[in-house]
Amino acid sequence: MRIGIFCNTFGRSGGMETYALNMVKACLQLGHTPVVFCKKADRSLPFADQCEIHEYSLQFLPNKLYLWLFHRWLSRITKQVPVEFSIGCCLGGFPEVIACGGTRIGYLKAMRKPVMPWDRMLISIERSSYGNAKFVVAHAQTMERELTELYGINASKISVIYPPQQFPELKQNPDIAALRKKYGLPEDRTIFLFPSLSHKRKGFDLLKQYFTSTKHNELLVVAGKPVPAGCRNILHLGFCTNMQEIYQLSDYTILASFYDPLGTVGIESIWNGTPAVMANGIGCHEVIDPSVIRGFDPYSYESLFQCMEDLQQHPIPKLDRPYQKYLSYPVDKTPEIHLQEIIQLVGTSIK
Repeated sequence: MRIGIFCNTFGRSGGMETYALNMVKACLQLGHTPVVFCKKADRSLPFADQCEIHEYSLQFLPNKLYLWLFHRWLSRITKQVPVEFSIGCCLGGFPEVIACGGTRIGYLKAMRKPVMPWDRMLISIERSSYGNAKFVVAHAQTMERELTELYGINASKISVIYPPQQFPELKQNPDIAALRKKYGLPEDRTIFLFPSLSHKRKGFDLLKQYFTSTKHNELLVVAGKPVPAGCRNILHLGFCTNMQEIYQLSDYTILASFYDPLGTVGIESIWNGTPAVMANGIGCHEVIDPSVIRGFDPYSYESLFQCMEDLQQHPIPKLDRPYQKYLSYPVDKTPEIHLQEIIQLVGTSIK
């Protein structure tokens, strides 16, 4: 079967690009032919020569114009290239199945930003694509709510199918003292891990306000993008290649994200035995046992302060195995199983 995959970049990049790559590799594993439609393709990928790639490369254009032309190009070329059905992993075109990992209106609402002319164009493309799709795969319940409440999409064509997230299996209980020594971290402090490549969206300013003024023996450890030097009770680890160890040596993982519809960081934290402190709007709350996660309002310092004080009075201990019991998320789902779920959803209705 020929299955179309729409994506911005056919290569190793952001979240939806990774999802698109997973769908391509799943197609190959299941004996299907992936037909990729993209703005940019990394043809050095080891499986690229097994794919049929259609690339619309006009990277010299301004991004806003490029996006609109890409949308128009997708609409045209998919009428010329035969496929059984297409899966949209990006904004644009009219795929039969469109995967939703977040929405522009939801983002603007969460970030408390005004709707600008550029946003109106994005929202127009979203409404058109979601409205014309036969099936919408929402990657979390939060996205299903956004699609129905903010876009008016009929709930009958939306299916919540969590994307595959295969985390490394923990084969033995970690030696936390040894791990802290390995990374030069103190053994006698309560460590809150902040994994982030987008500090503004993930609420670093609020966390900085709290940790630089806390009277408790707490330390915010930042893994990822650099932070201003000299901040009291904040330590930057840099970009870490073994995040599993960083989760394991921490007492908690914390995010103050304004918009994070799925929140895989929280899920990965629990998978590694570390409780989570997540802003209320982060989607992982829906799949994590309430006993091992705490929430707060990311717009309120008082809410964060009270949450942290409650943790001082009622700390959550490191979790005991098996960690899967704290999650209602299919962490063992492979990309192949996920694609089979989509194929089953589609059935014969669009052939």
